[in-house]
Amino acid sequence: MNGKMQSTAVVIRSYNNRHVAKAVKNYLTIGVGRVIIVVNTSADKGATRGFLGTTAQDPRVQVIEMTEGYSWSNALNRALMAIQMANVGKRQRGETEFRFVLNASVEALFTADHLAAMLDAATDDPRIGVVGTSFQGRQDGNRISLGRSYRHPRNTGMLVRIEAMGVMSAGFDNRCDDLGGMEDIDFTLRMISLSGLRTEMLDLNVPLVVGVHYDQRTKEQREQAAMDNIVANWRSLFTLGTEERDRIEAVISEMGLEE
Repeated sequence: MNGKMQSTAVVIRSYNNRHVAKAVKNYLTIGVGRVIIVVNTSADKGATRGFLGTTAQDPRVQVIEMTEGYSWSNALNRALMAIQMANVGKRQRGETEFRFVLNASVEALFTADHLAAMLDAATDDPRIGVVGTSFQGRQDGNRISLGRSYRHPRNTGMLVRIEAMGVMSAGFDNRCDDLGGMEDIDFTLRMISLSGLRTEMLDLNVPLVVGVHYDQRTKEQREQAAMDNIVANWRSLFTLGTEERDRIEAVISEMGLEE
């Protein structure tokens, strides 16, 4: 299992969040190969490096400061590019490349057991491209239910198997930033439609602290609206009755996006 952990890169999108230091230290303790934190430079103003302190000097930690074009999708894509570049160097040196990417929220409290279960699922079946998990919402010390948007793999804690990406290597579609987010839902819908790869959802109940930056109910309403926008956008690309539209409808149904 240590080999799988070391070949995993964790991507965190964060700025002005002091809890990032604890999250990074947790992943380093778990034993992942790299933790990448992508920050919005103009909004962060160096705060993240301050929170990290000497942890930022760990060779496994990489802070990417985006000076322009920061969005949730663009930040993920910038990190993915950094991982791909790192793999080029590893390949030239004959080192083991990164095989997995865990996109994670600072507020998702992953343990080694959680990540180990996800890595096992990602390698048990070569058809699995993405592994997601259920979350246990927590607010002010109390459990809180999460909306239907959490029934699917989310970048709150979503593992992507790099070697299975293929046509998905371009990353996340930043048009979703204008549709209200949910680039993770669009990613998996596109992956299944184009490649035949599948997703696996584990019921790990990873603790997730909510209500820190947004009102959770408002956030869930916005995310559900974004899911509906993404579905409508995909349908608009293909004429009803065509093979392509039939495939899209089948994947929408398979994912349960309208349930």
